Amino acid sequence: MKTPISQDYDRFLGMSFGQMLDTLAREELQKEIFVFKNRRITYQAFHQEVRQMSKGLKSLGIKKGDRIAALLPNSPEFFVCQQASLYIGGVFIMLSTRYREFELTYMLKHSGAKCLFTIDRYMGTDFLQIIEKLKLEMPELKHVLVLGDETPPWTRGYKDFLDSGQHASDDLLEKDLPGPEDIASMLYTSGSTGTPKGVMMSHRAFIFDAVRVCERLRIVPEDVFLMIVPCSHTLCAFVQFTDALVGRVKIALMENFDAEEALRLWETERVSVVHGVPAMFQMMLNHPDFVKRDLSSSRAGYMGGAFCPEDVVRDVIRKMHLQISCTYGMSENGCCTINDFDDDETSKCTTVGRPIRGCEIKLTDDQRKEVPAGVVGEIAIRGPNLFSGYYKQPEITKASYDEEGFFYSGDLGRYLADGNLTIVGRKKEMIIRGGFNVYPVEVEEQLKEMGVIDNVAVIGLPDEVMGEKVVACIIPTPGKNVTAEEVIAFCKRRLANYKVPSEILFMEKFPTTTIGKTQKFKLQEMLVQPQKK
Repeated sequence: MKTPISQDYDRFLGMSFGQMLDTLAREELQKEIFVFKNRRITYQAFHQEVRQMSKGLKSLGIKKGDRIAALLPNSPEFFVCQQASLYIGGVFIMLSTRYREFELTYMLKHSGAKCLFTIDRYMGTDFLQIIEKLKLEMPELKHVLVLGDETPPWTRGYKDFLDSGQHASDDLLEKDLPGPEDIASMLYTSGSTGTPKGVMMSHRAFIFDAVRVCERLRIVPEDVFLMIVPCSHTLCAFVQFTDALVGRVKIALMENFDAEEALRLWETERVSVVHGVPAMFQMMLNHPDFVKRDLSSSRAGYMGGAFCPEDVVRDVIRKMHLQISCTYGMSENGCCTINDFDDDETSKCTTVGRPIRGCEIKLTDDQRKEVPAGVVGEIAIRGPNLFSGYYKQPEITKASYDEEGFFYSGDLGRYLADGNLTIVGRKKEMIIRGGFNVYPVEVEEQLKEMGVIDNVAVIGLPDEVMGEKVVACIIPTPGKNVTAEEVIAFCKRRLANYKVPSEILFMEKFPTTTIGKTQKFKLQEMLVQPQKK
């Protein structure tokens, strides 16, 4: 596909999501925004559904600043719920269908969600049963809207609710609407304490980030995006989808990632732009259908959400003929660096590019003093794409910034002489498994509740497909017996499946400091060395 010329993306700066969607609906009308299974949806039809849903939410008494959660799989309905929430100034919260009662309870309680969109059942889990139990503990959760066949008396069906908005007055959408500085979403992440934090992001932050990414990748309305990341992940729900809106493109949306189906969609929809985590690209490259599919429409895309292996990036460029760019970012700042479309292969394989226009990044030592190019330092970020703070945690928010307004990421990087950034490692112990963040303390706290474990250390070890795998090193309680199968089964009942350890190792002791603190880096060294041999 011919490389397009740059577009006027900047016109969206200073808009809210609702204002941007109104603009797109006027301009695009019958252009398709979604291809999903056997459905094709235009910008105009999507906009109409968003406005109907927005009026329905307003009729419930939902107002600007209220939290609205979504426990939904990938679908156009997910984005209708998202954009309707944003249209009226609601704070949108994504909940993964991989979550279980422990995680859902914390996030719904902490956020004080007033309304929940949910699927009834999904992949063997009865979410209505879980939510009915949780709702007894959450008086603030007033409304549960269900996508699916089952609608108990304490819920309302998605379609019926959407239809009710059609008859509501348009006047509901004429006042108390959000501006660009209002909070659009609360993304749940965790820190070294293992306690999830609500990362508040504004309309302005998301749209600014998307404008600058589209600028780097030269996105145009003729592009077709392949969306393969779960909508519960900010990489899909906000980063990629906002890129798509700014670029005015068509999206080929998958309910669940499957390499065979992704390659089929890529060919049949003439996909030109693909965003994903490294594991997804590797699975497509390794699939037998890869050599059979015509992917000549390929043009650009980016890889992020996890460490990008050099060999995978090179294979994507050479075999998929996709000018892939690697990115660096996190929940608190979106995509703050990315390779330029025209960067050479070496830069794309070994760096995450340069900061997007209007975003500053400095690298600092432990005293937060800037270090020169070539020296490893902590990545500190300043720009309009930064988050607005951690919900109900002003002290932690304040501590994460310096007096100049730079946010400290906890990640380590090195600037090369050409201005490109390389990621060296993480100060924090977070594990990134197939693009999903796994926080060791959270898994460790759950395992301790088994009552048969004296000490546990959860670490990440290299994995050829997923980037990292979760490994639980366990010292059993003296006199107690526990098997690896029992540990994994316990975790599956309590945690999302990507947090469940892939491997259980029983040990007699851990390497520790002089005061008895487990040295996880030494555990990793001990276990990685045999793998290398």
